[in-house]
Amino acid sequence: MGAISDGINSLDLKLLTQFSKSNFKETIINALYRSLRGKSRLEGVGDLVKLFPYLESQANRQGVIGVIEKGEKLLPISVANLVEKKGKNVVEYKFDRNPYFQYSQLRLLLPELINGKPTGRTVEEIYYPNISSAEEAGGDKTKLFAILENDVDLCPDLVGIESDLEKLEFFLNAILHDVAASKKKYYFIFSQDPDAEDWAKVGKLLDKDIMGYISMPKSAKPDAKAGKAGIDPNTIQLQTLQPDNKGRDLWKDYKEWKQEMLWKYGIRFDILEEKQERASVSEVGQASSYFDDTENERRQCRINFIQWCIENWGKKALNVNDYTFTYGRKKT
Repeated sequence: MGAISDGINSLDLKLLTQFSKSNFKETIINALYRSLRGKSRLEGVGDLVKLFPYLESQANRQGVIGVIEKGEKLLPISVANLVEKKGKNVVEYKFDRNPYFQYSQLRLLLPELINGKPTGRTVEEIYYPNISSAEEAGGDKTKLFAILENDVDLCPDLVGIESDLEKLEFFLNAILHDVAASKKKYYFIFSQDPDAEDWAKVGKLLDKDIMGYISMPKSAKPDAKAGKAGIDPNTIQLQTLQPDNKGRDLWKDYKEWKQEMLWKYGIRFDILEEKQERASVSEVGQASSYFDDTENERRQCRINFIQWCIENWGKKALNVNDYTFTYGRKKT
């Protein structure tokens, strides 16, 4: 994947102080989705090229997305619904597949149009995976569809990441708390409240991070009527306080959990980033093999989709003689 970022690494941790608990997870998830979408690029001439970034995004988020032709245009169409059955979320697909994972029909409820104007009613339209399937069913040969599968299981990306991010957020909150709490604090200890004018001198020195010896003539003078004994400069003490983190290494915890998440969700990262000496070719290959294997499956799903679109719509979808498809580190 080269320079493509993993999303978390691209996030400036200094900005975390600006995040509220309500948008931290959303920020990370959006960054990771952009990273996943950035793996897949289609270049060339045809309607499919313009649609591809949107199709890739929806495949990442929904697990599957369809394309149909309507009004002489290729249009993306949702082909899955998330419904609740017996207290559980279940995905219902609008297409049919046989036991050999071959698509047969796509049934869509679309707005009814008369003379190009919507009537407010819906009508079911049936689409077919190719012309021969339409002919066999006696259907409309112009109503064809293609399906982009995110992976062979039609599974969305980042499923369950919200709970994992809660732990990551816990570490970051603890780190930020320690950063704030670990700042050194300087305390002047007086035997009584100093005069306001003299205290202002101390404040100016603290604002400029300058420390030095100062005299406090007004505070040192006794005032029997005011009940003031006077401050002896020799009794003024300066204490420096700094919290002890008791040996915790929160950055180490954060990095380890972040890597666990990246492994789990298939987000490529440099496994050898902390290796001191130069890694051998075999080490580099072994370190990236897990991600290569994961990307190979997903790459093939996208290649199948592109070829499917070319078979159905020809050059309208994509000029077969002039296109390149890149997924991860491989180009077709």
